Amino acid sequence: MNTRERLKLFLASINISEGSFEKATGLAKGFVSKVGDSIRTSSLEKIKSVYPSLNTSWLLTGEGDMLTQKEEAPKTSSADITKKNGYITYLLPMSAMGGSLTGFAEPGVLLHNCEAVVSPIENVDFAITVYGDSMAPEYPSGSRILIKKINPDLFIDWGKVYVLDTPNGVIVKEIHESNREGYVSCYSINPDPKFKPFDVLMDEVFGMYRVLMCLSAK
Repeated sequence: MNTRERLKLFLASINISEGSFEKATGLAKGFVSKVGDSIRTSSLEKIKSVYPSLNTSWLLTGEGDMLTQKEEAPKTSSADITKKNGYITYLLPMSAMGGSLTGFAEPGVLLHNCEAVVSPIENVDFAITVYGDSMAPEYPSGSRILIKKINPDLFIDWGKVYVLDTPNGVIVKEIHESNREGYVSCYSINPDPKFKPFDVLMDEVFGMYRVLMCLSAK
């Protein structure tokens, strides 16, 4: 097994595509497919800064273990720091519906399905795209929001904007207390009367994410 094959083995072990790896590390497109038996020190430093658990000695020689630490290599649940560009997080291949409860929640998202994107802030779990006008103008359709998962059983900051992953879709709404036990009320920012509030049963919510920042529409 040569260096290229070992690198591909490492990427497969953490479910990341070659393109996402190259974006996250700042290496040239096609780096993985073209890498030889030796890798420049500067390239190794870029790889090590994003994937500190990768044993670069193993990568180059095949000696020792793949990982230098017991912890797994970075996955989609955390943002990885890059010294030059900010913080790397991953854009989920689903959209937060800025409208009514429509569509279907993804059964699961693997890292190789996600595009690596740069976040200007740290401690971000994911990025996600907003579609629909109910949260405009603060969260216009096509914008990307940076989100972090919370435990709603511990604390919900009422009146703030969250993403809810539900059986009926992934939605972004301002969350308020509901008069119904076990539910939360979802409100739109857009004052148009067609965007009426609705309740969601928390027992049916797969995940709740606090919106940390909105990036301009691409």
